[in-house]
Amino acid sequence: MLKNSILKDYWRMYGGWRALCKSCYFRMSVVMTIILYPTWSHVGWWNDILSLMPNLLGFSLGGFAMWIAIGDDNFRELISGSEENKTSPYMEVNAAFVHFIFLQILSILIGLIAKSYCVILLGEFSFLKQYGLIYIICLKAVSGLGYFIFVYAIFSALAAVFAIFRVSKWYDQYSGHIRKSKKRN
Repeated sequence: MLKNSILKDYWRMYGGWRALCKSCYFRMSVVMTIILYPTWSHVGWWNDILSLMPNLLGFSLGGFAMWIAIGDDNFRELISGSEENKTSPYMEVNAAFVHFIFLQILSILIGLIAKSYCVILLGEFSFLKQYGLIYIICLKAVSGLGYFIFVYAIFSALAAVFAIFRVSKWYDQYSGHIRKSKKRN
């Protein structure tokens, strides 16, 4: 990654590898991917991704736009900006949304690649004869990884929803505090 790249900023604000490994959504995705082995271990698993993710991506982008508009200027000012080397609550929610949307786009790309090359890879009998079981295991591992990204994108939707809910609670408390202040005056 570039020294000052936007990807580096996103990854830092998301929490990096530590946040990823500690994420209950990540771990639930691993478990769910294992449970769904009968789905992704056969040809055509990419159809799930290609039928669901484009719609979810459109909805997510709309939700992200709504998130940007939530609250008033004073509230956004209150939750944005941060102390040095600390991510503000505003940017934490943005990072959760970016992570969610990034996973959706990645899963669509993986689905397209899998759909494009599956017939070639499965029909490549010279590899199958030469490498046999190892070749099949590699194909299944790649399929499992692709399906995991898809499942993780779905679970990340929960993370984004709960991040918005948390900020909505803050806004509700903020609005209540403002209302009480106006009544006193």
